[in-house]
Amino acid sequence: MMYIILPTLLLLCWFTIYLSEKRNIFHQWLLPARLRGSEFLLGLIFSIALCLLTQFFLSQLGDRTWHLSNDISIGKLTFSLLYDFNSVVSEELLFRGSILYFLIKYWKTGPAVLISASVFGIYHWFSFGVWGNLAAMILVFVVTGLMGYVFAVAYVKTKSIILPIAIHLGWNWINNTVFSNGPNGTKLLEADKTVPLEGLNTIFSLGIYLIIPFLILAFIKSKIIKERELA
Repeated sequence: MMYIILPTLLLLCWFTIYLSEKRNIFHQWLLPARLRGSEFLLGLIFSIALCLLTQFFLSQLGDRTWHLSNDISIGKLTFSLLYDFNSVVSEELLFRGSILYFLIKYWKTGPAVLISASVFGIYHWFSFGVWGNLAAMILVFVVTGLMGYVFAVAYVKTKSIILPIAIHLGWNWINNTVFSNGPNGTKLLEADKTVPLEGLNTIFSLGIYLIIPFLILAFIKSKIIKERELA
């Protein structure tokens, strides 16, 4: 099923924008190739490093250690990597390549970014399965909504989905496939214990996740913008 969604969204994005503007949006998203390649590589590396650092701090906070999963296999790792790739690109096509794109086209950029980020946060109520749990819904909306804002800003600054994909993908690959926090269960690493989110642990963990979007925004406004100026 996941291998059908991605090409379908690609086709729909191209077709709807072509009908609206009579142009191939992929030219804007993918060219110039050197610039887009640089954006992807920088975004991916930064996101991977940030996620590794985040997991280190969370592990120290919860006094957890990690070891290779006893159930590890090349097939499971490959499936998880492909699953993350498909889900990330599909979400970016839907939320930034379609929703944000047309909101910006027919409205102002500021409200468009906020609305697309809010829709992204609401979407995760269902993808994370927290609908009906008010506390979890608020937490998920804030954290994923802020990340949706970051991805939207990355799109606005670069006029392409390449950087949002890179940042999103780097995080999901490390968080889901390496540290086994995704929907597909244990993959590469497995923690020695589960730390309940309660008390000070909750406050510190939430604080870390609230800082992350601002670190990525600083990265976007410094490294990526400078890279574009030199291109």
